[in-house]
Amino acid sequence: MANDLNDKVCITTGAASGIGRACCDLLLERGAKVVMVDVNEAQLEQARAECVENASEDRVLAIRASIRDEADMQRMADTTVETFGRIDALLACAGVLRGGNQLSMIADTTMEEWDNVVQTNLTGTFLSNRAVLGPMLKQRAGDIVNVSSTSGRQGRPFDGPYSASKFGIIGLSESLSAEVSQRGVRVQTVLPDAVETPLWEQNGPGAMAPPQMLSPARVAEFIVYLLELPRDTFLLNPVIAPFRSRRGKRGRK
Repeated sequence: MANDLNDKVCITTGAASGIGRACCDLLLERGAKVVMVDVNEAQLEQARAECVENASEDRVLAIRASIRDEADMQRMADTTVETFGRIDALLACAGVLRGGNQLSMIADTTMEEWDNVVQTNLTGTFLSNRAVLGPMLKQRAGDIVNVSSTSGRQGRPFDGPYSASKFGIIGLSESLSAEVSQRGVRVQTVLPDAVETPLWEQNGPGAMAPPQMLSPARVAEFIVYLLELPRDTFLLNPVIAPFRSRRGKRGRK
């Protein structure tokens, strides 16, 4: 039997744009109560206003918080429990691509650039996951979906910090899953290929995007599908990528 999301309390980080924003829309369509978390206060407030146009205001909570800040993540969890009484799911979508404004070889990567990416993507995932575990373990039920990347399976040039952080998310998620699966908490990781989000702008001016990219809405559909899987089922590090037809002219009809 599919996992019903109606009235479930779902936290989404990176909720003001991209994949996180698309997840919020879809969760509300499924009847969930949504906690929108983002560090950009102006974008977050605009996203919250757009969400409540299509859902009752008491189903949407916006929290300005940094996933890199331990106290912020604890406040996120505490405020959610105070408002809704429980935490049923965390979608950890927040992340960055670059620590600076240009492509850098590892030999030229500064500590500031490294820390900006790794602390946001990997440490931020750790802090957000850890913050929700208390309520989930107490309930003996919950879902965590962490967003990694295909760069977490294969390192790519000029993506050293990003690839390292996304590899780390997979290892962190697998370790956490082994620890909490017997206590009712399901941890899954999704590995999107190129997605058409503001993240690409971090490549700097003139950077070329792949000719075919996933939409944030398509990735959100897959993430929510992971939440709706029957409770006795999970997917191990699934990749979601755009389908690129290999048919040439001879194969066309």
